[in-house]
Amino acid sequence: MYSWSRRTSWSVRGIRMKLQHVPTQTCKACIRCSMRVFESEWTRYCFIFVILSTVCCLLFGWVLFRDPCFEWEIRTSLCNDYQNGLIAGSLCYDLCIEDIVSLSSCIEQDGQHSVFKWEDQVIKARLPEKEGSQSNTDSIWEGMTQTDFSNVIKNLFTRVLGNNDHSSLIKRALSYADFNRDGQLTYGEVNSLWQLLQIQEFQTLFIFQHNSVFPKINGTCGSLYAYEAAYHQMLYSKNTSSYIDRAFPNRYRWHLPEFPKRMHIALGLLEYVYTTMETENTKFYMCNFSPKNFGYTEYFEMKVSNVQGIISEQFLNKTLQSKTCETDADCLYGDVCKSRCNKNIHRCSGVGVNYIPDLVKICHILQDYLVYNLPVKLKYTLSHVVADCIRMAKKLHSKSASMILVDQNLALDRLNQVLWNELKYAENKWLTKPTKKPSVML
Repeated sequence: MYSWSRRTSWSVRGIRMKLQHVPTQTCKACIRCSMRVFESEWTRYCFIFVILSTVCCLLFGWVLFRDPCFEWEIRTSLCNDYQNGLIAGSLCYDLCIEDIVSLSSCIEQDGQHSVFKWEDQVIKARLPEKEGSQSNTDSIWEGMTQTDFSNVIKNLFTRVLGNNDHSSLIKRALSYADFNRDGQLTYGEVNSLWQLLQIQEFQTLFIFQHNSVFPKINGTCGSLYAYEAAYHQMLYSKNTSSYIDRAFPNRYRWHLPEFPKRMHIALGLLEYVYTTMETENTKFYMCNFSPKNFGYTEYFEMKVSNVQGIISEQFLNKTLQSKTCETDADCLYGDVCKSRCNKNIHRCSGVGVNYIPDLVKICHILQDYLVYNLPVKLKYTLSHVVADCIRMAKKLHSKSASMILVDQNLALDRLNQVLWNELKYAENKWLTKPTKKPSVML
């Protein structure tokens, strides 16, 4: 009995030892088979090809299906709010029901805003607010009357533009809020316009909507808005960082339009100065002034391509006053709008200092963009007028604000007169926009 049990235990122990060696033997066999397979050069090439193909497919899928501008989240949030009656707008039906408006062409994603290109329009949308975040809808409510909303808008425009008469702008805002044109304002319509007016760029576009040098708003849906894109996004760009530009400092002029077309664009730049001097009885400043902020259409009509740095004098003063400071360098808004630091209270003053008028800056652009390859009969006159305009900057400290304004108006009139007198006698077929050929009735 004892010998039988002993033999059994030895047998079990032997089986266990064999089973323990099975995985090791299997792995060794697999390695030997793999080495035999890869001994063939053709097999190695096939294996490398499969690996590379897999990596390429994964990269292609990532590029194809990634969503850098959060299109799906924006569309889903807007369409849910639209179906629930929380927002409205002329683009909502095309975006959510007909699926005509496309947000697939992402330009950039900047903070809380995504920028898309659709046909000849730029579409900007705010990212959906996260749960628990504070919204800007405290000033509006369900069942709000048109009078109540009118007072809310009036307070907003007074805060932004000052204590002037903004009745025409308020009337235009109320008319714009009525997206379905039924003479009544729903909560979705009120909420949508209120969200849009909190966006500084839309606010600026809306204020200047009746002026031809600013892009036209082509539709909205909630906080999403679309406006026309400039055919050329900038007038020119001086780049002195490359060796080519250092060798040829005027290289930026090589691809500029011919003189009559540049002259027509220059008239649009002067129109911009007129507009920002007197709209809504307040002055506007471009605090990030650059030739890159101005573009033009295919018919060489100047368009402001970047309005984000344009700010009213009232709002600029309030913004500067809210800044804490240690030195004057802390009292800066944008690139060129600045004030002085009151070191006693460590607050910026609300009065801008050493601000060069936009007209002078426009004349600097004209000197680079327009005053070269001039016709002989125009060379002296135009060069002289532009130079006088630029020299105004040296006289700012010795003149009062009213006299500076008079000088600006005189310089604008002289520039306009010189350019129009030349343009009206030029052959400008490119100014005529093509019309559709009428269909032939058979």
